Amino acid sequence: LFKLIIIGDTGVGKSCILARLIKSEFKDEHNVTIGVEFGNYAMVLNNEALIKLQIWDTAGQESFRSITRIFYKGSHAVMLVFDITTRESFNSIRNWQKEIENNAE
Repeated sequence: LFKLIIIGDTGVGKSCILARLIKSEFKDEHNVTIGVEFGNYAMVLNNEALIKLQIWDTAGQESFRSITRIFYKGSHAVMLVFDITTRESFNSIRNWQKEIENNAE
């Protein structure tokens, strides 16, 4: 069982990535995440190992950062997401990396 958190600025597609993986849905639009959402995903590796992921989709707004910081604890991986059409979201990746360094184990 592995805990994966998805982080990045608001509106970059974190929730859409989760919905695509978990529900095989593609959404052009999505409501803003309040706090955190999560889903489970299981896969078989090399026809023998069952891998289970707990995927945590965090809110990207600054006002939720203090809440979402607690979800870094115990995470095994972090997915940084940015919007390729918005340079600002790419530039924010450095700040998100600092968040990881300061809050993840």
